[in-house]
Amino acid sequence: MVKQRVVGFIVLGALAVIFWPIVFVSPEPEQELVLPIFEMPERPVVAMSERREPVLERVDRSRLPTIERIAPSEGVGIDEVTINPSLELSAADTAPRSQDSSRQRADFDDQGLPVSWELQVATFSSTARAEEIALELRGKGYKAYVSHFRRRDQRLFRVMIGPKLQKQRLLEMQPVIDDYFSVKSIIVKFVPK
Repeated sequence: MVKQRVVGFIVLGALAVIFWPIVFVSPEPEQELVLPIFEMPERPVVAMSERREPVLERVDRSRLPTIERIAPSEGVGIDEVTINPSLELSAADTAPRSQDSSRQRADFDDQGLPVSWELQVATFSSTARAEEIALELRGKGYKAYVSHFRRRDQRLFRVMIGPKLQKQRLLEMQPVIDDYFSVKSIIVKFVPK
């Protein structure tokens, strides 16, 4: 019993030590916080410059080479593609190249947009045959697609590679494609449809 009283006395003493400052000691007066007063700066005077139309033509057209424009043509006869079995179609060269000369730079149209070129490989009367040739080209990394058009009352399908901004890239791949498919492909200006 004496033990319980001693423990109770110790607990009461600890509580008194903890709560005595809270109950009986008055807090120190808080220092007042004085905020500085900022004045609004004067409104700046801005002189307006005259409005000018933006310059759209940034390329000196006289320094660019003249590129002959070839109108889209039927060029290759219909269904005249035979794969040369003695040759293997080499993979497309898709690595970017630096433009070391003005001949490799893009040409621009009247609106200031770059002119693109594409290689017309062959023309087919059957969409299945055109897709077959385009699929073989895509398998080697060429960006080939099938484009359809009407000639008289007949619907025909062209296998195209491109478009490319540098006509030189198409000129380099043209002999490889011509030899492999035994065709005479042509380079035409890309016209979005």
